[in-house]
Amino acid sequence: MIKHMRNLAARLLILTVVFTSVMLCGCGSPAIVASLVRIQTDSAVLNGIIIDQAGYIATGNNALGNTTAPSVQIKPGQGYEGRVVCRDSGRDLALIKIEAPGLKTVLIGDSDLVRQWDEVAAWGFKAGTDSAAESRGSVTSLPKDNEIRYLQTNAALDPSQAGSAVLNKAGELIGMVAWNAGQPGREGFALASNEIQGVLEKAREAESDPLTVVSIDSPAVFSDHAVISWQTNRPATGQVEFGLKDSYGNKTALDATLLNTHAVMLQGLVPKTTYYFRALSVDCCGNTAASKGYTLVTTAAGAQAGAFTISNVNVYDITSSAATVKWITSKPSTGAVSYNADKETEPDSQSDNSLVYEHKFRLNWLKPQTRYSVTIKSVTDFDESARQTLNPFSTPPASPTGCKMNCGIYDFSFKTLQGGDFTNKDIAGKKVFMVFTKTTCPTCMKQAIFLNDVYRDWPRDSDMLLFMVASSEKQKDVEEWIKKYGLIMPVYMDPTAKLVSECQFRTIPTALFLDTGSVIRDVKSGGFGTEKDMETAIKQFYEQVR
Repeated sequence: MIKHMRNLAARLLILTVVFTSVMLCGCGSPAIVASLVRIQTDSAVLNGIIIDQAGYIATGNNALGNTTAPSVQIKPGQGYEGRVVCRDSGRDLALIKIEAPGLKTVLIGDSDLVRQWDEVAAWGFKAGTDSAAESRGSVTSLPKDNEIRYLQTNAALDPSQAGSAVLNKAGELIGMVAWNAGQPGREGFALASNEIQGVLEKAREAESDPLTVVSIDSPAVFSDHAVISWQTNRPATGQVEFGLKDSYGNKTALDATLLNTHAVMLQGLVPKTTYYFRALSVDCCGNTAASKGYTLVTTAAGAQAGAFTISNVNVYDITSSAATVKWITSKPSTGAVSYNADKETEPDSQSDNSLVYEHKFRLNWLKPQTRYSVTIKSVTDFDESARQTLNPFSTPPASPTGCKMNCGIYDFSFKTLQGGDFTNKDIAGKKVFMVFTKTTCPTCMKQAIFLNDVYRDWPRDSDMLLFMVASSEKQKDVEEWIKKYGLIMPVYMDPTAKLVSECQFRTIPTALFLDTGSVIRDVKSGGFGTEKDMETAIKQFYEQVR
C-alpha cells in the first residue's frame, strides 16, 4: 500500500511537472528569457532581442540615442561590446551585432497571420530590475503608419520596456514593443515581426556587400544648372555636395527615396564657372558611400541650351496598387503622365502645370498583378515639348505569399548534373541548409567556397543536407563553375528559377534553413560575411531545431 502511494505521488509529481511545462510553453514561454538582453548606453538602459545566430539584436532606435558601440549584457556578468549595424528611424528599430558563442535566438513568427484579439504576452526587463517580467493581453488593433505594420495590445507595458518581445501563444516573436518613450497616445504599440525580418535581411546584405557608388555619369551642364547622375549597388538615398573649392561647402536637398539610380539637380550656378562636386548616398541601415571628387564648368550665359529633353526617368516603389514615376527635364517645364492597364483603352492621367526641372507623380488605384503602359510629357513656357513612352511595368499580387518563416517549402524539382531529379521527397525527414546562387555573382562565389569547406568536414551520415541551387543557369556554366572552384558539395539546378520566383526572393544569394518537416525556420539574404559565420549558423541550427 505504501509502495502504491509512493508510485501515485510520483505520478502526480510528474503530471504536475508536465502540466507546468505545457503552461510555460504556451503564450509567454520563459524560453524567450534566454533571447532577451540588456543594452547599456551612456544615458540609458534598454531591452533587446537576439533575433539571429550571427549575433543580430533588435532594439529601439530612439532610445538607443547616438551611441555606436553599446554594451550588451546577455546575463549578469556576461557582457559584450556591440556595434550598431543598422538604424531605421521610421520604424524606431536599430540592429546591434555582437560576437558571442552559443547565442539563443527567439523563434520569429509570421506577423501577417496575427488577428485581432489573439492572445499575446510581452516579455522584457523593467527599469531597475535584473529579471524579465511578463505582461499578458490581447491584440486590440493592427494599425499601419506610413505603410509600416504595427500591433497594438492591451498588455500592461511600462515605458522602460521599449525593445521588449511580444509573443504569440506558440512562443514566437510577432512584435517588438515600440512607441512608449515620449509618444503620448501610442502606448501598447509593437513593431510587427515581419517588419523586423525585412530590416534584418537588408542589414545582412549591407554587411556582406557594402554600399558603393558603382558609376557616375557625365553631368548634363547648362549656364545656371547641372544634372548629376550616378548608380549605387543597392537602393540608397541621393545627395550631391558641391562648391567652388574641393572642400565643397554646399549640399543639395536630400532625396530620401531608396533607389539604385540617382539624379540630382544643381541650381543657381554661375555661368562659365568651375564647380567641384561628389555624389553621396546612404542605405536603409545608415551606411554611407561617396564618389570621388569631380569638376564641371558651366556654359556661358545665353549660350544655346540645346534641344529640350527628358532624362533620368525612374519608375520605382511599385506596390500592388501604386507606383511612382520621376524624371528630369533640361529646361523648366510642366509635367504630365498617362497610364493604362493592358486591354484598357481609356488611360488615366495626372498633370502639374508648375514650371520645374524635376517631375514626380504617384500613380494610385492601380490593379494588382497587372501590366501598365506609361507615357510622360513635359512642355516649356515657349511650347517646346518632349514626350517619352516608358517600358511597361507590372504590379505584384495584392497579398504575395512567398517563402515565409514557419511555412512549408513549395514543391520543387531540381536537376542534377547527371540528368536526374532532386525533389521534396529527397529531403523528407532531414534538416536542410540550401543556398540559391548564380555563377555570375561574386558574393555567390564566396558563399560557395564557404559552404564547400563546411561540407568537406560535415559528417556524411548526418541527418542534415547541405547543398546549393543554381537558378536560371545553363548546365555547362554550372559545370565550369564547379571545376573552377573545386566544389565537392552537391549543386543542383533550377533552370527556370521556378522556386526563386515562387519564394519571391529579393536577393541572390539567399539561404534557407528547413527543419525535418520541410518547414522554413530561417531565411538569410545576401550571404554570410565569413566562413565562420556560416559554419556557426549551420551548427547552431542543427543542434537547436528538430
